[in-house]
Parts: sequence; C-alpha cells; structure tokens
Amino acid sequence: SGAARLGAAPLAEQAATLARRVGLRGAGRPGGDLLTSREQEVLRLVAEGHSNSRIAEQLFISPKTASVHVSRIIAKLDVTNRIEAAALAHRLGLLDRTAPTP
Repeated sequence: SGAARLGAAPLAEQAATLARRVGLRGAGRPGGDLLTSREQEVLRLVAEGHSNSRIAEQLFISPKTASVHVSRIIAKLDVTNRIEAAALAHRLGLLDRTAPTP
C-alpha cells in the first residue's frame, strides 16, 4: 500500500483494520464481512439502546437469535461490546441509510 511505501506502517495497519470493520477487501469492493441487512437492522436497534429482548420483539425473532446477531455484529466490526459497535456505526455512517420498508 501507499502508506507502507512511505514507511507509515501504523497508518497502514489502522487503514486495514478500518477496512475489515466496514467489510472492505482489496480495492474497496464489499467483502464477506459486510453486515447483512438483518444485522444492519439489529445494529440500528442496538444504537437506539434496545436490549436483546426488545430487539427480538421488534424484529419478531427469539431473544437468543437477537443475541447471536449482536455477537456477530461485534465480531465483524472488531469491537468489544454493543456500545462500541453503536459508536463505530455512527462514526462510519452505517446508520445514516434509511431503513428498508417491509
């Protein structure tokens, strides 16, 4: 990468981490780690401060399924908890898109 050629290894590492968080690989094409539409819905509800039980009610899924979605979101975004996931989503504009209508 350009950063590596300039000797900016820490910058290159941060860029790679950010790319993984938003599901980008290679030349900026979406990769397999991009959040699914359901995960985006769950993340939106997490960012609104809802519990797994409330998310389950809103999306007509079981609380266990909601918990699994939250865990996968946390892993895909490479954060340690739901608060960090919500903060990262806000920073990256992942919640700015309008929600799809059913």
